[in-house]
Amino acid sequence: MESNMRNKNLILNYVFLGCLAILFLNDHFFKFEYTSWLTGKLSDIVGIILLPMLLTYLFPKLKQNSVFLAGLLFAFWKSPFSESCIQFYNLISPISIHRVVDYSDILVVLLLPIPYYLILNADIINTFSLKKVNAFAVLAPTLFILMSTSPGYRHYDYVPYTGNLIFGNSTFTLSKSKEQVLVELKKRDINIHKDSVRIVGINKSKYLGLGRIDYKNIDSKKDIFQISNDSLKQDILKSIDQSNEYKIDKIKIGDQTIENIQLQVSKSIDGRGTSITLKSMNIERYLREDKVERKLRKIYEKLLEEQFKSY
Repeated sequence: MESNMRNKNLILNYVFLGCLAILFLNDHFFKFEYTSWLTGKLSDIVGIILLPMLLTYLFPKLKQNSVFLAGLLFAFWKSPFSESCIQFYNLISPISIHRVVDYSDILVVLLLPIPYYLILNADIINTFSLKKVNAFAVLAPTLFILMSTSPGYRHYDYVPYTGNLIFGNSTFTLSKSKEQVLVELKKRDINIHKDSVRIVGINKSKYLGLGRIDYKNIDSKKDIFQISNDSLKQDILKSIDQSNEYKIDKIKIGDQTIENIQLQVSKSIDGRGTSITLKSMNIERYLREDKVERKLRKIYEKLLEEQFKSY
């Protein structure tokens, strides 16, 4: 019975607290200020050590078997199979979570013997732990830190199997008018054009409203949905003409080639310039998280913004 009691020292020992502090600092500071292979892996390293201890504290009956559960959870988290779960969670949670699929991250499970040994030898964590501290004072921030890893304010999402880089908030303003910006781009042999596919997709429900369903034809081979092709085409062309959605198929900046750039080009709020909002672009596939950060911060976003602002 005693072995099934909750041991608060599982989350109050110095190893757990040290890993928790490193996890927080790395995800909210080091990754952005010191982008490297180490900061890209550090959160996984400390996370795989503290997770089994947290699981055993929450579910005492697991005992040292929590390391196997932690390994399975980590492998699932790092696989493409978790994508739908992440998307659903982000819909219902005020704190969004993100992760980049990198199969080399799975190697950190080799560190699982560390928490296994600590959980199996309770005397060690009981000796090296904070005394007279309420476990809830550590549990609450622990859960918050784990939920806010790869924080929601990150300004991009990267889809590794397509190489698509999606921006969350990347808008800058130029002093020239929209017409001047578009003319200047074409002068530089940059093929910018309306993103017809995206525009039609955005307005698809609107186009459906132009037609009508002929219920009499449901049980026959005649067309069920009746619509005038001329009216539909005119409405689509009007939508494209009025839209601010643009696309650049390919642009070369320095030694970098960026493809499939989707952006909005519109009149600025004050009406005296042009606002450009980067939506997405394609880069290499299956990049590690630290490489995505480096390309985004040092190449793509900054250089692209400078390229436009040089106009």
